[in-house]
Amino acid sequence: MSNPAVTYEREMVPALFRPWVASLLDLARPVPGEHLLDLACGTGIVARMAAPRVAPGGRVVGVDLNPDMLGVAQVEGALEGLDIEWKQGRLEVLPFAEAEFDLALCQHGLQFVPDRAAALGEARRVLRDDGRLALAAWRGLDHHPFWSRFNDVLMELMGIPALAAPFELGEASDIESLLRGAGFRDISIQARSMPAVFHDPASFVAMEVDVIAAANPATQHLDDRARAELTRAAEARMADALRDQTRDGQVVVPMHSHLVLARMQALPA
Repeated sequence: MSNPAVTYEREMVPALFRPWVASLLDLARPVPGEHLLDLACGTGIVARMAAPRVAPGGRVVGVDLNPDMLGVAQVEGALEGLDIEWKQGRLEVLPFAEAEFDLALCQHGLQFVPDRAAALGEARRVLRDDGRLALAAWRGLDHHPFWSRFNDVLMELMGIPALAAPFELGEASDIESLLRGAGFRDISIQARSMPAVFHDPASFVAMEVDVIAAANPATQHLDDRARAELTRAAEARMADALRDQTRDGQVVVPMHSHLVLARMQALPA
């Protein structure tokens, strides 16, 4: 088994995360010279794609709790010749002063934070008075039957609903309530859908187990042996569901997300 963070960047980012970045950035509209913060940045795909939009004169910072993810982000950012700061930290206690940023982004990461209200309060604190927050959050497992089946399998094998967390912030009303509680105004939420395409059905389950170990705090304790054993057991149980999602030699899974834009203050009428 490989380094889970490397697997995450190699397999999940192109299929599941990179395709959504353009939509998120088009919603957020970063402009040259702005200071931008990527919250729960993972391996940094949002920060890396946003950096050219705030150049010249802009600043881009990515923050994540997982040092392995940040290590990959640093390598990838350097390979792309980008000037991005990478910081380890909790979203509930951001290592920044008040009003440092014009824009905060969070792509499919807020749902993993234990105290989402505190995280959004911190995002508000570090944004300037005219700042804005753009985020993406997957809709619930009821919109994702394939992942729901996979989650049931992991629950059976580990006693942990390891694929539930990515979909736990699936209701637009919950997102809006959290944002208003943190002091954001002028909130817009839109539902979007697009397919995720994975190119190797034979290695899909092993890849997903590796990624779960990288991205989900509840499973980051799994070592190589534990991940290998889990993969073998999950492959047998997921064979039918995986076959149903395979088209022309690729695994194609419909994905449904909310894209959200919130401002510190309402725009003038």
